[in-house]
Amino acid sequence: MKINKKIRQLYRRLKRVFFLLGWAVIGIIVETKAQPINLKEVDSLFRQGKHAESEALYEKYLSELKNTTTVPLTIYYKLAFINEKKNHYAKALYYLSMIYNRQPQQNILNKINEIAATHNLEGYEVDDFSFVFLFFRKYSLYFTLFLLVVGIYTFGVLIQKKIKAESIRNRHKWVVVIYLLTLLLLLNLPDNYQIGIVNKEKVYLREAPSAAAPVKEWIAQGNKVTVIGQSDQWLRIWWENQTLYVRKLDVWAVQ
Repeated sequence: MKINKKIRQLYRRLKRVFFLLGWAVIGIIVETKAQPINLKEVDSLFRQGKHAESEALYEKYLSELKNTTTVPLTIYYKLAFINEKKNHYAKALYYLSMIYNRQPQQNILNKINEIAATHNLEGYEVDDFSFVFLFFRKYSLYFTLFLLVVGIYTFGVLIQKKIKAESIRNRHKWVVVIYLLTLLLLLNLPDNYQIGIVNKEKVYLREAPSAAAPVKEWIAQGNKVTVIGQSDQWLRIWWENQTLYVRKLDVWAVQ
């Protein structure tokens, strides 16, 4: 009986020790995962030519960010350089497009077109709509300020007329309505229009947002598509003057 009692006591002690050790291990793992990535150390690895290690850490840093607008452009430049060197042209185009989307510059556009032409990729031609969108995106702050100033002045005039009990012509009312609609359209344009880079070797474009929908055609990795909407896990795209659908996971969205 005494032996059994001692065994039970020893069992309880060992159980408690293992329980505490388990929590200690979990705490260490959580603490390790929570440690932020030191970009200076990653930059040092990049300068030393350790591209595989630096790429993995840069991508981990990007995956942990919720707001990609805070990402230093130098990270995208380095990732584009690494992937171009490895001939991962689709990823290189994606990172270059991320740069161009935030800072539309001719040298970046030239590099994108050079890679696209080398690999016979489509969708990189700058049409009128793309040009207008990029121009507006680059100078959106000035457009917004100008429209707000015009709007404040217009509403001030209308309020004055109302206070003085002066009649407001219908055409003036229509001007205000059209102005507000234009302002709403311009402010929402960057959110409704987006580009994406195909990330799979063979991606099917369908006529409807369903895996059972007929396949219109397929496109290869690296091609650029214009995203004009979303339906669950499907993206609505504009491709060769027609509306088609592609799986969301098959496209890297350029933000």
